[in-house]
Amino acid sequence: MFVDLRSFTRFSEAAAPEEIAELLAEYRELVTQAVFLRGGVVDKFIGDGVMAAFGQPRAAPDDAARALECAVDLQRSLSKWKIDRLSDGRSALDAGIGLHYGPVIGGILASGSHDEFTLFGDAVNVAERLERLSSPLRASLVISETVAARARMNDSCLQWVWQDDVELNGRSGKLRIAYLPRESNDPLVG
Repeated sequence: MFVDLRSFTRFSEAAAPEEIAELLAEYRELVTQAVFLRGGVVDKFIGDGVMAAFGQPRAAPDDAARALECAVDLQRSLSKWKIDRLSDGRSALDAGIGLHYGPVIGGILASGSHDEFTLFGDAVNVAERLERLSSPLRASLVISETVAARARMNDSCLQWVWQDDVELNGRSGKLRIAYLPRESNDPLVG
């Protein structure tokens, strides 16, 4: 799962360092709480981006279901967070979430001067590119059909929009995806 704030670079250009730090601290806390609540791990923070995984260090049959529950809960809490910040007169940003299911490799990558544990593989790349799609789709959450199938998704109360034959930048295959559009009366739209 990848989570990223929209227009963070533009926000950072004009905001005071203290305001940036406050916003990032609140955002990271919301993301980590949601991930940990569903048994996931935060692999890394990349500026305003967060990479999380489920099924690490050991895979479980319900990994996709827990990841999807986390992503849906997180998009709701980030929406509420934005509304609360705006009502308090503070700056607030949209967030996008991308979620995919598949095998990954986890381990310490050596670089000679900085070693770190990380996850990598096609599933990681797809999740990151799905998160990138959330902006042009005006969506809060974008998932692959693989996630929906593995999670045995019950979409009766959510307004999923399905799209076939989606091409992802840098990838040869096409995917079927689903996304949750931002509501027109939601201040997240924009």
